[in-house]
Amino acid sequence: KDFYRLLKNITSFSDGQAKILENEGSPTDPDVGEDAKFAFQVDITPNGGPYLGGTFRFKIVVENENRWPQDPPTVRCLTDIYHPNIDNFEEGEYSNVCVNALDLCTWDSQFDFETCIQSLLFLFYEPNFDDVLSLICCSDENFQELVQTSLKGGIVDGIPFKPNEGWLKKKGGGNSSQEKENEIDT
Repeated sequence: KDFYRLLKNITSFSDGQAKILENEGSPTDPDVGEDAKFAFQVDITPNGGPYLGGTFRFKIVVENENRWPQDPPTVRCLTDIYHPNIDNFEEGEYSNVCVNALDLCTWDSQFDFETCIQSLLFLFYEPNFDDVLSLICCSDENFQELVQTSLKGGIVDGIPFKPNEGWLKKKGGGNSSQEKENEIDT
């Protein structure tokens, strides 16, 4: 139910900055077992701020659908990004996004998928240098310039970044391979 409400409302509450892509599993399967997993991907394309024009893909996973929304989802950024609160260089199945609302200690069963998306959007406009997760982006010195370098596919602190496909598309630098791929109509 929560996922379908998200599909219906995501364009309006995100001001067009978030788009649902493919999902795995069924949020309404009547044969859901105790360990049922549900996951979907979302693209975030900020309308302003230092990440303007970039497109960033996230995977949101509910490890046990029968525990949703009591337990927070796992949220992973799948796109190269220079951000103090996102560490996509860390391997594994755990969240690589640091935002209070999605933390196990702060998560509230009243939260929903909209809360997840709103929290991700918030990070793009209000990076938190007081609660850094990324070891390469731990200072706000030259932050906007370094974000632009990373979006263009440059090297930041010795780390090479792939050019951001959304940014390339916006700047007229080619077609995005992510474009329309597996997009769910809302």
